Amino acid sequence: MTDTPLKPLRAFEAVARTGSFAAAARELGVTSAAVSQQVKILEHFWGRTLFLRQGNRLSLTEAGLTAYPPLANALTAIGDLSERMQGITRRARFVLSALPSVAETWLPLRLADWLADGGDRQLDIRIEDDPVDFNRDRVHMRIFHGHSLYADYCTEVLFRDRIVAIATPAVIACYGASVPTLPDNALIHTDWGTDYATGPDWSDFLSGERVIDAGAGLRVTTSSAAIQCALAGLGVALVPAMTAKHHLEAGRLRRVEAPEMLIDRPYAVAYPHAIAGWPIVASLVECLKRPA
Repeated sequence: MTDTPLKPLRAFEAVARTGSFAAAARELGVTSAAVSQQVKILEHFWGRTLFLRQGNRLSLTEAGLTAYPPLANALTAIGDLSERMQGITRRARFVLSALPSVAETWLPLRLADWLADGGDRQLDIRIEDDPVDFNRDRVHMRIFHGHSLYADYCTEVLFRDRIVAIATPAVIACYGASVPTLPDNALIHTDWGTDYATGPDWSDFLSGERVIDAGAGLRVTTSSAAIQCALAGLGVALVPAMTAKHHLEAGRLRRVEAPEMLIDRPYAVAYPHAIAGWPIVASLVECLKRPA
């Protein structure tokens, strides 16, 4: 019996995991045409069609779905064996990467629930901006803000949020609970950076009701910093509601009377196709998607 060729197996696994020939080619350091040719060799060798190609869309056939899980597990096992034989200690901990605005506010509360449900403490939380390189940085899962940033991976929407105005009870007692009456120097401005497609500012929030002097108040670069400034009594901040939820529920902060602004993109989680069946992935995603 002729042995199955290794290069076509690796090409098929990479395409199935990333969802595209282009992404697999980038990972393997070859051209898309070379990856496509290797997959054709494997299809000819097995006498089975492994992918359905419909325009730019690519999906696994029944034969491909049958072959992929055991192949992915086998290649992972081979990689583990190779590293052990070379004296390299493979990173065993699960790496969860997240935006600063999420990791410093909403995520710890979700992880507390996850651990209470029996979650594994062998978890590394990595706080970093987008984009991340899953392969180079050995990231298992990424929490991000947007639509198609990690289109080559499994992605699931976690929640959609809205922008609200918040302040301490003392600040509200001083300036009032209505945004239009707040002085310009009481407003905390946030430079939303790359986390958001649009950066709602106080002028947007007030819908042109008045001209805002953006130079009169504090300016910060993350929503988590805006929350901390608000908690310190330094003014009124605009923040995603979910990031301040526990402070609002505890009474440390209060909503200032103003319309909400919906954020145009959802918060989502991404992870490689190859680990979609891991129990830790399923339990984490379930907990992260659970209503707070």
